[in-house]
Amino acid sequence: MSKRVQLLLRAARAYAEAGAHADAARCYDTLGWRWSAADAYHRAGDLEHAAETYRRAGHPDRAARCFRLLGRPDRAARCWQEAGSPLEAGWELLVAGRTEAAAPLLAAATRTPPKAPAPLLRLRLAQELYRRIEDRAGPGRAAGPEPFSALLAEVEQAILTVSSRTERLRLLEWGVEAADRIDRFDVSAALFGAAHRPRRDQSAARAEVLERWQDWAARRLGGTAWLPVPGATPVAG
Repeated sequence: MSKRVQLLLRAARAYAEAGAHADAARCYDTLGWRWSAADAYHRAGDLEHAAETYRRAGHPDRAARCFRLLGRPDRAARCWQEAGSPLEAGWELLVAGRTEAAAPLLAAATRTPPKAPAPLLRLRLAQELYRRIEDRAGPGRAAGPEPFSALLAEVEQAILTVSSRTERLRLLEWGVEAADRIDRFDVSAALFGAAHRPRRDQSAARAEVLERWQDWAARRLGGTAWLPVPGATPVAG
């Protein structure tokens, strides 16, 4: 490790410890440590730089999340398209109400459906949500919650069994979005509860689930007092 690299690393860590995350990010960026730089930009609240740096680091999910928070669904979808993921790209546009733009992407995902059970379940969620939105747009037409309810029950069971942490969190996010669309906040809470159950990869993953659960409960229900206590281990059942 060269002297320059050592100095930049030392500076980045010092900035981070002082809470100067934007300065830390620039140091990491200079080093080419894109993941660390993106994370520091995110901590600094600079979502624009965080999104672009996550994208360059090959993390379309993180990049898309930042662009979503910025209110830029088109850019979020493009991140997924660049990664060859039409289903995820279509979902970004779909939940933003851009059904016309989402349609060809979902069609592409349907033509070559994923083989793994969890992504296939997400494809079904996207198709059902698309149909529901289109049905509501039609004159005199109404879509009931029944197809969603049965599908969301499958999602809850899948969350309990899927081994991939990334796929579990993505399935949770999509399931909650779908449940919220039919005002089934009880189902959304059940999905969070399933994702929060103890697992081998539990510490970091469960902390992230609880953080998302708290944010959701504050927005949708107006409080978080009933949620699990951070660090507490629920009884597995």
